[in-house]
Amino acid sequence: MKALRVVALVASVLCLAILVSPAVASGPVQSTVSAPASEGPYVTAMGVGLAQSSAADPFAMGQTLYITAQSTADSAGVQTAADELVARLDTIKAALVKVGVPADGIRMTGFSVNPNIAPSKPGSPPVDRTGPAQPVASLSLMGSLSADIPSIRVLVAAMNAATENGATQVNANAGKGGAPYGTIQPSAADLAKATAAALANARTNAEALAAASGRKLGAVRSISSQSPSMGCCPPNSGWMVQLTVTFEW
Repeated sequence: MKALRVVALVASVLCLAILVSPAVASGPVQSTVSAPASEGPYVTAMGVGLAQSSAADPFAMGQTLYITAQSTADSAGVQTAADELVARLDTIKAALVKVGVPADGIRMTGFSVNPNIAPSKPGSPPVDRTGPAQPVASLSLMGSLSADIPSIRVLVAAMNAATENGATQVNANAGKGGAPYGTIQPSAADLAKATAAALANARTNAEALAAASGRKLGAVRSISSQSPSMGCCPPNSGWMVQLTVTFEW
C-alpha cells in the first residue's frame, strides 16, 4: 500500500512539471496591452482674421434681380396679350442694360398662361367637380426675367428701371445667380490674407495664456476653421476667417 502511495506522488509531481515547463521555457508572459502614450499639455486659442476685399469697389457684391410682368386677356386676345408681354419684357431688358446691367446676365426664366374660371353667381348650387369643365372667364399671362446685378450701386436703379417699364413684381437676392447668402467664397488672395491674420491672432492669444501660466508656447498641434464670412459694414467689411488652434506648451 505504501509503495502505491509513493508511485502516485511521483506521478503527480511529473504531471505538474509538464504543465509548468512550457511557461518556464518561454520566459515571462508579455502583456498585449501597451501603456498609454503620454499626452503632453496643450493650450487652445481662437483667432479671427479680416482681409479687406481685393475688389476695387467695396460695393461690388453680386445680386440677382427677379422680375415678373403679368397680363390678362380673354381667349380671343391671348395671342395679342402674349406678344405684348414679350415686348414688355424686351423693353425691361433694354432699360436694365441702360442703367449698367450686363446684357449677357439677363435671362428669360419663365412664361406661363393660366385659366381663370368664372366665379359662381350668388345662389348657384355648389360646383360639381365631377361634371363638365367650368367655363374659362379669362387667361392670366406671366413672364419672368432674372438679371445678374454686378454691384449694389446698380441695384436700386435696376429695380426702378424694371418697375417703370412694366414690371409688376421685383425681388432681389444676394449672390450672383441667386446663390444663397453666405455661399459666395473669397478669392484665393483674400482667403490667404485672412487666414494668416487669424493664425497670428490665435498665436497672440495663446501666448498671453501661456505667459499667465508661466509656460512657454510650443509648436502648433492642430487647426480647425469655420467657413469664411463676408462682413457687411465698416470696420468689418471684408472677408473674415475664424480659426481654432491648439499649441503645445
